[in-house]
Amino acid sequence: MTSDASNDPSHLPVREHHAEMDSTVAGAPPRRPVPLVTVLGVVLLLFATGMGAWVVWQLSAGGRAPAAFRERSPLPQCASITVPQAQPIPTALTECLLSAGAQREGAEVLVTSLTTEGDPIETYYRVRPGEGVEVFTDATADSFGSGEWSHDRCPDVAALESGQGCQPE
Repeated sequence: MTSDASNDPSHLPVREHHAEMDSTVAGAPPRRPVPLVTVLGVVLLLFATGMGAWVVWQLSAGGRAPAAFRERSPLPQCASITVPQAQPIPTALTECLLSAGAQREGAEVLVTSLTTEGDPIETYYRVRPGEGVEVFTDATADSFGSGEWSHDRCPDVAALESGQGCQPE
């Protein structure tokens, strides 16, 4: 049997494997896989940033407040009122809106009432001389309600108290 040198691989040069040469660009350092911890950290950071922005937007309600509310003129403020569940609005509201100062300069009072589930509904009552009562209600935190703002106007405090004569804006 004759030996065929063309079938003998011993004459071929031996190529050694060097890990430092495993790269798509000659001379570039070897690529290492990105650790899972880094990927998860970036995802978590993006999620937290997005949630933070959403929470700020929700708390300010600025994203959904009507332009008439955001652009309202400043008025002297009466003390805020918090109404417990299932309780009528206290007389402090009408006292504020009917005060001599309110009749001269106008006034605004914030009344926070709680729903049966405990969700806050914020209502801003505003009175300006000769313009009746303007009412902005923020129900965006009411889980089972409209979840929206409303804007009404009443000819006077008496109409506000009776619930008659007020019209949506």
